[in-house]
Parts: sequence; C-alpha cells; structure tokens
Amino acid sequence: MERLPFAVNRNDARSLLDQVADGLRDAIVSGHWKPGDAIPSSRELVDLLGVSRIVTKAALARLAAEGYIVSRTGLKPVVRDRGEKQWNGHVAFVCPDREVGYFQTLFADELRNRMNEAGWLFSHAGVRMQPDRACDFSILDAVLSRSISLAVVLYDRPQICRYLAKRGIPHVSIGATQRQSMHLVGNVRFDYNLAVSGFAAACASASVREVVQVGWLDKHLRDATTTLRAAGIRVRNVTAKPDFGIPIPETVERAGYETFTRLVSKGSFSRDTVYLIFDDYLMRGALTAILEAGLRIPDDIRLATWANRGLGPMFSRPFSRMEMDPVEAGRIVADALLAYLRGGAFPPNVVIGPKWIEGGTI
Repeated sequence: MERLPFAVNRNDARSLLDQVADGLRDAIVSGHWKPGDAIPSSRELVDLLGVSRIVTKAALARLAAEGYIVSRTGLKPVVRDRGEKQWNGHVAFVCPDREVGYFQTLFADELRNRMNEAGWLFSHAGVRMQPDRACDFSILDAVLSRSISLAVVLYDRPQICRYLAKRGIPHVSIGATQRQSMHLVGNVRFDYNLAVSGFAAACASASVREVVQVGWLDKHLRDATTTLRAAGIRVRNVTAKPDFGIPIPETVERAGYETFTRLVSKGSFSRDTVYLIFDDYLMRGALTAILEAGLRIPDDIRLATWANRGLGPMFSRPFSRMEMDPVEAGRIVADALLAYLRGGAFPPNVVIGPKWIEGGTI
C-alpha cells in the first residue's frame, strides 16, 4: 500500500480532520501527487493513518470543495489541475439515444448553457434502448464514473430512473408521469395539453364542428380529444403509418404525404372540419400533398399543426399551431435545477408544454 508523506499526531492541538486535510493538501501542493494522479480512497486512508472513515471522508470532501481533487463515485479521487475551471459540481442529462431530435437537442443545449454559466459542469449521457426493451447503460456508466451532483432524465423512463436509484444518484424526471421513487428529488411535468384549450376556442370562433386528428403515435390522438368534445366538437382520428426502415424524419414526412394523398383522393373537404396534424415532419408531407392537389389553405381545407419553434413548415402565411419552444423549456427546467442545487429543494409544480399560436390556416 502507498506510503504517505505525512502522519497524524495524537498530541497535535489540531483536530484529526484538520491534520488529515492539511497533510493531503500539502502533499498535492508540494508535488507528491501531480494533476491527474489518483490518491488513496477514504477506506485506504483509514488503514494508512489509523483514523476513522468519518475523518477521512470529511477530509477528502474538504479538498474537493477547495478544488484540489475531483471525487468520483466508486473510484479513487483524482488531483485536479488548479489551472482548470473550477466547477460547483456535475449535472448529467440522460436521454434515450433514439429519441434525440430537434427539440431534445435545443433543449439540452439551453440547459447546458444555463448550467455552465452558473458554474455547473454538464454532460450528456445517452442510453441505448434495445429491441427487447433492455437498456445499454455503458455510456451512462462512463459519465457516472465521475462525481455526479444531479441527473436529469428526459421522458421519465422508469428503467433509467431505477438504474440511477440503484446507484444512489439524485435525479429529476421530465415527462407526463409524476413519479415517486428512491433518490428522485423532483418532477418536471411535460403537459402536452397546455395549448388545447386555445385550439378549441379558435375552432369554436371559426364555427368548426369537427376536428380530424392526424398522428403516428396513439398518444398523439388522445391528447386533445377530451377538451374538444367538451366544447361540442366532434373528433375523428386518422393514423399515419411511417416505415421505420428509413430515417425517422424522412419516414414521417412520407407518411404525411401518403396519408393526405389518400384523403384528397376520397373527395372534397368540408369547411366545418379542421385537420390537426401532430408532428412537424408529418405536416411537411401533408402540405406537399395538399398543394400538389391544388387545394388552397384555408379556403379549401383548414389546417392546424403541432410544431417546434423554428422547425415548422414554411408557408405563405403563419400556421395555426400548438407550438413548443425548446429554448424556453430549457430555461424553465434550468431554473428549477439550479434552485435545487443551491438550496436543496426542488420547486413544486414545474410545467413545460406548448402554447397556442393563432395563425391564418383555420
């Protein structure tokens, strides 16, 4: 076992904690351990110095807080390069690999910017979802090999939350489900229905009697139904069916094109009906089919769409839309994370979701 360049003295007026912390600090400053070197763990220091683990853990925590070492879960501490930026701690953003798209990328970028500005290191840890619904946690494990102050799980995946709980990692879940589990410190509710009341009001003012919901996931077609029916508006669902053998954006766009090509071939569209399309790319394909057929919007067909800000399809007039702003959502979540990291309590009732934007297509 490694020999230390210092020892504790029971007759020293300083406390054992001060002696151990001072000895470790002096060993680093004097060059006994250089930046990047691993130093003894708290358990090893117990045997080397003959003091309790309470003392050694507290001494290492003091040096980490002072910026001399980096603590790592399950691994030995490492001497920090004092010329490096000093971070308050480390936040990990965890998202299934297959669900990384436009919204997730801009959302994570805004989180990273806000956390870095506040002095928190921010890492992205993808989790690969296997066909049998098992998870490959190898990339996440690499991130967790460093000390983690907090993990943020997008879309409240229970497999990921359970894995973090087993590792003792405090985490926040972002999704439609409000979870309660070990080491879960807070929830961010992703409310897809925030814009539905605005859409229903726009339909009522435009004398719309029926909404046809067009989506490629079952949950899309359930989102607006209850509110619309309560407003006296009939609801009909049409499911687009992407071919997942090719990249998803192209697949979904083609599914929108094929779906509306079939609808156009069946006859005229009623002025009493609005088609609500639940995807940016689905809307692009639908718009291509509609314009190809020579239909005018909203004279011949009324349309509304779900859209991410900055990604909606280009048209001669703004689309009536339920719009999700990934940058604003990132700011809301970052404020909640910083409140927890600074004060130890996650704010209640943190909600992100779309806004209704009145356009010219209904």
